[in-house]
Amino acid sequence: MIELNTILEDAISRLDISPTDFELARLRYKSVGKWLENGDYSSGDSVGIYLQGSFRLGTVIRPYRNKTDADYDIDQVCEINGEDPSAVELKTDVGNRLKEHSDYSRMLDKEGKRCWTLIYAADSNRPGFHLDVLPARNSSILGLGNKIKITNRGDSNYVWRESNPRGYYEWFKDRNDSLDDFAYSQRKEIFQKNASLYASVEEVPKELVRTPLQRAIQLMKRHRDVSFDGKKGSPISIIITTICAHRYRGRDIDDTIQRFLKYVKDRLEAVVSGEDPEEDGIMDYTNGKWNIPNPTNENENFADRWEADPDRAKAFFAWVYQLGRDYHGFSKSSNPIELRTAARGLSSEAPTASKALIIGLEQKGISSSDDFLALIHSAIDLKTSWEDVTKIAWQNVQQESGASEKDIAYINYYQALRHKGDGLNAEQTEHIKRILDRRGSTPAFVLCCNLLLGSASQNMLKESLRSGWDSNDILSWPIIRLYKGRIQRSSA
Repeated sequence: MIELNTILEDAISRLDISPTDFELARLRYKSVGKWLENGDYSSGDSVGIYLQGSFRLGTVIRPYRNKTDADYDIDQVCEINGEDPSAVELKTDVGNRLKEHSDYSRMLDKEGKRCWTLIYAADSNRPGFHLDVLPARNSSILGLGNKIKITNRGDSNYVWRESNPRGYYEWFKDRNDSLDDFAYSQRKEIFQKNASLYASVEEVPKELVRTPLQRAIQLMKRHRDVSFDGKKGSPISIIITTICAHRYRGRDIDDTIQRFLKYVKDRLEAVVSGEDPEEDGIMDYTNGKWNIPNPTNENENFADRWEADPDRAKAFFAWVYQLGRDYHGFSKSSNPIELRTAARGLSSEAPTASKALIIGLEQKGISSSDDFLALIHSAIDLKTSWEDVTKIAWQNVQQESGASEKDIAYINYYQALRHKGDGLNAEQTEHIKRILDRRGSTPAFVLCCNLLLGSASQNMLKESLRSGWDSNDILSWPIIRLYKGRIQRSSA
C-alpha cells in the first residue's frame, strides 16, 4: 500500500502553482514593481516593493469558487517613505501611478479597502491572476524595523492599520526550519521536468520548494475553500498558517495536520468545559475573547473579528471538525477525494471511506466504535446512505447483550434516525426517557438523551466534558451536531 504521506504529497502537488505559471506571475509582479519604483510621489521618494502572503510563504494554492478553480491571488507591498502623508494621500498616490500606465489603467479594478488590484485575465490555457498592490509606509522607530502602516478605507474616511509582512515572513521561515532538507532534491526534480524554463538546478526559485509544513497548509486551505464555496465565514488563511507553523515539528504532512487538529480541538474543549486554557501565545482565550496574536506584532489579533461576529469563530471550529472527519475518511480509504480537494485528475482504486467503514463494520460488528460514529458523520455529510447506517445500527442493537452496551446501541440508532430526519415516535421517546432515568448519574448519557429529545443545554455539554467519560473528544461525536445552540464557553 502506498504510504499516506506519498498520496498526500501527490494530491497537493496537483493543486500547486506550476513552474510555468509561477514564472508568468513573477514576470508580471516584477514588471509592476519596476513601474511603481520609478514613479514620482508626493507621499515620499524612497520606494520599496516586495511580496507578502502565500506567494512569499510558499503556501500558494489556486482559489476555488463556484465549484471551479479561480484566479491566483498575488499580494505585493508598495512601501513609500520620506514624507508623512495621510492614508488617503498615500493610497491615491499609488493608484494614480498605476493609472499612468496604459495597460495597468485598463486592468485596474475599482479601489479596494486596502489595495489596488490589477486583473490579468486567463489566456492561452494559462490561469488568470489578481495582483493586489498594498500601499504602505514604514512605522518602525527611525525606519529601522519591519513594521509598516497600511491604508484602510472605511465607509467615510481612510485610516492607518499596522502590519508586519516582512517580519512575519522571517518568523515563518524560522519555524519552517526543515526547508533546507527538501531544497536541492525538489529543485532538481523541478529542473528535470522544466528544462526549458531553467538553465540549471540553481536557477529554480526556492519559492517552489515545499516542506511538509507548506504542503499541510496548502491542503487545509484547499479543504477550506471547497467546504466554504458559496458560504460565508470562511476562516482566513493567516489563522490557519500561524497555528500550523507554531505546532510544526519538522516531520511529515500527516503529523503536521494531526498536530493542528488536536491542538485546536483541545483549546476549544477546554473553553467549552468552562476553563481558560493556559496561555501559550498561539490561541488564547481570556475574558470571553479569543486571541490569536501576530507573532511579530503582539498588538495585532488575527481573530479580532470573532468578538464582533461570533459566527466567524463558530465557522472556524466547525470547519476544523469537518477537516478532522474528512481526514479520518482519507486515512481509512487512502483516497484524496475524501479530503474535498476537488482536484482535477485525482483518482484512486481504493474504496471510499464510507464503503471501507461499512465493510469493516459488517465484518466485525460495531458496539460504540469510532468507525460507526465516523459512518454517521459520513451520512450527515451526504457521503453514504442512511439506509446502510440505520441497518448497521439496528443490527448492533440486536447483537448487544450487556445493559450499558445496549443503551449505547439504542442511542446510536436513535441518533441515526434523528440525523436522517425521520424523527422519533412516542414509544421511542419514552424509551429514551427510561434510559435517562437509569443513567442520570452519567453526564454523557444525560447529554446524549437530551440531545435526542431536543432539550440539551450548554451546562450538560460542559459537565460531559468535565467528566471525561469514555472519551476526551466529545465535541467530535456526531450526536453533538444535533445541538442547535452555539458551542461556546459555559457559565460556571
